[in-house]
This record gives sequence, C-alpha cells and structure tokens, in this order.
Amino acid sequence: MSNLERKWWFAALSGAVGVACTLWTLRAAGIGSPDGFAQWLVYFCCLIGFTRAFSFLAWLALLVARPSSPLLDSAPGRRPRAKP
Repeated sequence: MSNLERKWWFAALSGAVGVACTLWTLRAAGIGSPDGFAQWLVYFCCLIGFTRAFSFLAWLALLVARPSSPLLDSAPGRRPRAKP
C-alpha cells in the first residue's frame, strides 16, 4: 500500500467513484437494487474492482506526472528487507 492509498481524502474519493461506477454498471445490467445474496455478491465484487482500478489509475497518473513524489513511496514498515 502506497502513501497515496493511506490518505483519507484519496480513500474517500476512490470509494465514491467506486460506488458511482458500481451503481451505474448494475443499473445498466438491470439490477436496480440488490435482492438476495447473489446480487449483493455481484455488487460487492464490482465495488472492490472499481475501487482498486481507480486507485491503480490514480497511482499510475501520479507516477507519470511526478515520479519523485513521496506519495508513491511504500508505507513505513512494509518494504521487504534486504538479505545479508
């Protein structure tokens, strides 16, 4: 997880875009409001997919725009350790 994904404003933005895209996609598929476990599972999978896709695209855009940005660094304690 990068520092960008740990910012509250980025998490809120990617969540809102994920919800909007999920609702639009499911309404286009004929699922207005989920009824039953199967439709809720489809809703949840779409939500996670859209949220992760938006997060990746934002990370990629930031990488192209500002490659040396501290927001692209991994979170502290998450880096793999070098073997001696």
